[in-house]
Amino acid sequence: MPRQFQPSSLGKLQEDLSQSQTVDNVNVDFSPLEFSKPMAMLVAGSYFRRWISRRRELGLRTTKSGITEKNNAHSYLMHLGFFDYAGMKDVGKNVGVAKGNTRYLPIREIRRAELDESIAETGEELIDAIVFLSDGLANVLAGEDNAEAKKGFSYSIREVIRNALEHSGSDSCFICGQRWVNGHSEIAIIDEGCGVHKTLCTAYELKEEDALREAIKPGVTRTQNMSEKENIYKNSGFGLYVLSELGNSFGWFCVGSGVRKLTCENGNKVDAELPFKGTFVGIHLNKNPRSFAGVLQDIISVGEEEAGREGRHSAASEISKTV
Repeated sequence: MPRQFQPSSLGKLQEDLSQSQTVDNVNVDFSPLEFSKPMAMLVAGSYFRRWISRRRELGLRTTKSGITEKNNAHSYLMHLGFFDYAGMKDVGKNVGVAKGNTRYLPIREIRRAELDESIAETGEELIDAIVFLSDGLANVLAGEDNAEAKKGFSYSIREVIRNALEHSGSDSCFICGQRWVNGHSEIAIIDEGCGVHKTLCTAYELKEEDALREAIKPGVTRTQNMSEKENIYKNSGFGLYVLSELGNSFGWFCVGSGVRKLTCENGNKVDAELPFKGTFVGIHLNKNPRSFAGVLQDIISVGEEEAGREGRHSAASEISKTV
């Protein structure tokens, strides 16, 4: 294992797992691992889920070592449910068992079927169920006594969950988050669905290597050619755009799918090779905007102008303006 689960360590981890996929008698040594961040942790866990599943199909022997509760990073991952999520069922808590507190959100699976059951009972729409969920999760990430930041986080979480459940074809998505004592915070959402390129190809002609840069543009959505009746969740293609702009200005934003990942930080957008079956999104904030509502309005206004100039949906959905 790397010393840290962080974005820069994912490429080497994926390569090592890929090269050892069909090798018998492989040991995974966790002893070097000293720190973990939400997005990289979920991506690493997804890599392991697929790697372990395939090895079991092939009947290959796999062992693990170096895991101890005396290591703070290990005990943290055990508590969050990482090892259960990664396919190692006999270590730590199961996903969904840990409740979290005001500083962290343990790994949690959000199942579309469970949301549909709730909707059937209450008569609400899917977006209403997501709003309720995202509001609760935002309390963890924003911290105490910061109502405006809670609204901002809620919007971020809501839009990414909507993308995962509406567009990926996956039955569920996973989410986690952490807020540190220095004021930094990070949320991550991951699905193991069809990926961004396949989703957008229902509405656009584009190459896979261009899909992520297109996905974060304002007004880009697979519902581009849908009628208002078909676009039941009023998706306007501003979710990832807003998130990328927030991350770019106040920390970083990263989205990965298919064969690449795209990172937005300090005004720059950098893409790199990173194979991933599905889609992952991470937003890391070094600080909260002083006026989240004002910042959001500025981002949306600029985005609506850009989308209008380029002939796409030029108006963000009303729900994206509710902060």
